[in-house]
Amino acid sequence: MTFLFIDHFDSFSYNLTNWFVAKGIDLKILSYKDIHTIADISEYDAIIFSPGPGHPSEYIESIELYKKIPAQIPFLGVCLGHQIFLLAEGGKIEQMCKIPIHGRQVEIIDSCRSSHFKKNSPKGTVVLYNSLACKSSDPVFTKNVVSLAEENGFSLIAEHKLHRRFGVQFHPESFASPGGESFLNAFLGTVQC
Repeated sequence: MTFLFIDHFDSFSYNLTNWFVAKGIDLKILSYKDIHTIADISEYDAIIFSPGPGHPSEYIESIELYKKIPAQIPFLGVCLGHQIFLLAEGGKIEQMCKIPIHGRQVEIIDSCRSSHFKKNSPKGTVVLYNSLACKSSDPVFTKNVVSLAEENGFSLIAEHKLHRRFGVQFHPESFASPGGESFLNAFLGTVQC
């Protein structure tokens, strides 16, 4: 399998790419600044948007690429990638609080509401490194997207209602997210089905 990994220049990107390579995935890593060089997006088995700094609205190239992903290709957005996913679907990304949440662990109890995770419902302790998020009460969650897990009124896991597209506000690749691997494995399961 060949995945396209769009890098938004975050140090966590290396952990994420290493995880997928260790699983035997042929990973093409491309800077978000080089998105215009993609000849045929449909040649990939899945597309991943990495974490990164700043507000998702600053990444116009990534938003436009997301909108061009064919319906049959699975998508995963992590942290900033999650925010880009929700913004592209019509959600509003806003400041969570005055102090960024960096390194705070939360427990994902269950995400069995998923229509895509048939066998592996991800759960466990995960870590947040963010100051921006999408409220779980945002109108985007009444349209094409459903929030599977929340923390303090903000979406932690989101999935598209029709397509295999997912976003996680937390960092599943972090050593401080022992439950994160269950989510990454569940995502791989949706690609392989």
